[in-house]
Amino acid sequence: MDACPPPFLSLVGENLRTRWTVKMWTAWGYVLFYRPLSLAIAWGLAFTSLSPTSVTLIGGLSIPAMVAAVVLLPVEVAMPVIGLAAYLGGLFDCVDGDLARITGRTSRFGGYIDFQIDVVRWAVFYVTAGIAADEAAGDEHTWTTVAATAAWLKVFARGARDYRISKLGRDPDTTESRGVNRTFAGVIVAFFSGIDGSLPILVVAGWWAGVGGWALIVPLVLSIADAVETQYANIVRYRRADREA
Repeated sequence: MDACPPPFLSLVGENLRTRWTVKMWTAWGYVLFYRPLSLAIAWGLAFTSLSPTSVTLIGGLSIPAMVAAVVLLPVEVAMPVIGLAAYLGGLFDCVDGDLARITGRTSRFGGYIDFQIDVVRWAVFYVTAGIAADEAAGDEHTWTTVAATAAWLKVFARGARDYRISKLGRDPDTTESRGVNRTFAGVIVAFFSGIDGSLPILVVAGWWAGVGGWALIVPLVLSIADAVETQYANIVRYRRADREA
């Protein structure tokens, strides 16, 4: 490590004033359930030689952990273990970014690895949770189908957004640039946008409450909304680009 990390409380204050305040309106689930803990872990790791990419790979171990849980564990405990593994994977997904910012060790390669693991982790989380729900309910495919559909739509929307960004660049009209939308509609959009990060916790809560696979309806609805919104935004941006060409 080349330089000593800044004091932890100053990092917390800086994030409260900047990143966390903005992210509460786009990803409140991550801010509430991940970011304070991930910042503390990243600050501690900044005193070691562990690289952000190594942290990313550690978080990637959640993927085989979820597969092992649904294959090897009894149906009574598979769902909460899958949710816990997904949460830890998401936590380390936050830690690697925080560590990179604290230490200044950002890299394009690390960002690529992080992206690949993030996409696979969410897809595996949805599908393994669906399989576990079917096994617990004695069903053959209902919740697996729901979960697989949600996973495919999530990956589809992510790919469509990234393709647009690669061709047209990022939207100038972002939350960061236009400020926080405190209207009623803005609050509703912010609420649903932020649920995504809390899905592992929601799945575990659904298992605890005995609703089983019904908790998977939430990621399905979110994935449908995400895919529809992404396609609408893409059409608007491409038509605008054609008019300006």
